[in-house]
Amino acid sequence: MAPRVAADRQKTGKGTITRNSEARKVSRYSLDPESSSLILVREFIKTTLQPFSPITPHVCDIVFATHEACKNALQHNPQNDSPVDVVCEVLKDSVVVEVADRGSGFDPCILPPSAPEPEAMEGRGIFLIYSLMDAVEAETGVEGTSIKMQKRF
Repeated sequence: MAPRVAADRQKTGKGTITRNSEARKVSRYSLDPESSSLILVREFIKTTLQPFSPITPHVCDIVFATHEACKNALQHNPQNDSPVDVVCEVLKDSVVVEVADRGSGFDPCILPPSAPEPEAMEGRGIFLIYSLMDAVEAETGVEGTSIKMQKRF
């Protein structure tokens, strides 16, 4: 996935994503712009992480956060026919997942997210991503949004 850094992009996040070692595995997936493909992205993440036993206690958090980031990319860009790119990097002491779309971006003022009302029927995705992952970086602009999430183990 090529970086989409442009002058109009705004960056925000929680923590700092660090790469203290070379990647032990890098997997890429291109998600079709339809919600039924979310099942496939969950399987992609599980399959990528399965050979690495230290990650096992964190797989559900990583899968769920990735699912939410992909769901947001699909849901908030319904007119966009472009795929959502997912990159999963397994490092010595962490996993970094990046989800990037080519949509119109979002207002970075919503980050960091506050907890949604218990009765709310939507609006939990970014809050859950921030809650489940150790570091989150978001870049957004008119050419799309990139969410990088890191889980340390």
